[in-house]
Amino acid sequence: MQDYGIWTIITPIVTILLAILTRQVILSLMLGILVGFSVIHDHSVLLGVKGTVDGIIDTFASPGNTRTIVFIVMIGGIMRLVVVTGGVRALVQLLTYRTNLVKNRVTTQLLAIIITSLIFIESSINQLVAGASTKNLARKYAVAPEKMAYIIQTACISVCSSAVINGWGAVIMGLIGVQISQGLITGEPFDILITSIGYNLMAWLSLATILFYVFTNVAWGPMKKAEIQYQAAHDAGNISQHGNINDEADIIEHPNAHSVLNFFIPILSTVLMVPVALYITGDGDFSKGSGSASVYWGVMFGTVVSFCWFIGRRLLNIDDFFKELFIGYANMLKISSIMILAFLMGNVSAELNTGAYIAEITHGVMAPGFSVGFIFIISAIMSLATGTSWGTFAIMIPIGVQLGLSVGMPIEYMIGAAISGAIFGDMTSPISADAIVASMATDCEHIEHIRTQMPYALVTASIVLAIYLYLGFSY
Repeated sequence: MQDYGIWTIITPIVTILLAILTRQVILSLMLGILVGFSVIHDHSVLLGVKGTVDGIIDTFASPGNTRTIVFIVMIGGIMRLVVVTGGVRALVQLLTYRTNLVKNRVTTQLLAIIITSLIFIESSINQLVAGASTKNLARKYAVAPEKMAYIIQTACISVCSSAVINGWGAVIMGLIGVQISQGLITGEPFDILITSIGYNLMAWLSLATILFYVFTNVAWGPMKKAEIQYQAAHDAGNISQHGNINDEADIIEHPNAHSVLNFFIPILSTVLMVPVALYITGDGDFSKGSGSASVYWGVMFGTVVSFCWFIGRRLLNIDDFFKELFIGYANMLKISSIMILAFLMGNVSAELNTGAYIAEITHGVMAPGFSVGFIFIISAIMSLATGTSWGTFAIMIPIGVQLGLSVGMPIEYMIGAAISGAIFGDMTSPISADAIVASMATDCEHIEHIRTQMPYALVTASIVLAIYLYLGFSY
């Protein structure tokens, strides 16, 4: 593979800085990708433009990318259906007026955390369901979209990265299994993972942190400013307490449009199909199933069930069903465009060998006591630059295992630190797919989500780093 030297990290730096400065994520991604392709083609801007244009199409050459993009578009259709048939409104009324379970800001935010904790199979569906279930409640009780995006994404990433019976756990077990097969370590991948998850400190402290912010209502930095502005707009009556005005107006008038089943039937059929598809695509082995295929199967099944449900109850006729479905698809245009560019950025980073370069230039430069903290920092930088936690797992878990063996540090420390660093970047990178979905799920401007969440994540990461340094020097 060609060595691009320092230029290998220019692309992610340009993208991240532009995103923060301009708050235009599509423009930032496009320019960052252009820089990357220009570097790949010997700094030729013209060839960089050609590479960018061709690369957008080439993104669809990956079945996994295509399935994920189609999923994002199609889930928009299902979300539209559960709104116009009164499913979301009925759910809000159930939780507030009928059961009185959710009656203030705290319980609204706790509901989001509970939902993300229960749906740990796949992070995209996790966040979308949590967002759909709490969006109107958040508006009613004046919880800013930035706060909800922070809570939903942080809880989602923390839970998904700590569960062992989902795609995240399968990937990590596979990487551990490779190290075992190479004779570097001994034991069972599952047992090693279970112990290592205990040292996924970014996840555990992040969960503790969001609970602290929820119960104390403490806010600071950009998040505090966003909450103050949202509260002022809410008090002035500039924000509908029932969600988007157009969505509320679009709810059809029908006797069957007042049932919470109009929410649960489409959503649960989509969610429950995911583990079934994981089992099928893995030939009976959950750990070998395809995550992108399973969510694609889930949204296809959910659409079919929605068709049968809404047509069967005569809530919609066939023409109206597809009309609303396509409106939902159209609403996903912006988010799917960002997702396509984020995938392309990942491809560019892989071709530039960004992750390996970062690991190479930082290897062998510290005392053994720093090793755990070192793996955490490098994983965090790599994930922030590339926008992918799984890609970071693939590079940093083997490096962490091998470094731990060389300096006599428990491999469970090193694996836990690699996972923690990877999810830090997933929480803070503007090109992270999970961050993009969190923004979409809560109707939050994407860059505002990143800008308000990053200081919180940095504080948590600083505490995590201090603990890793303590573990390293006290071992």
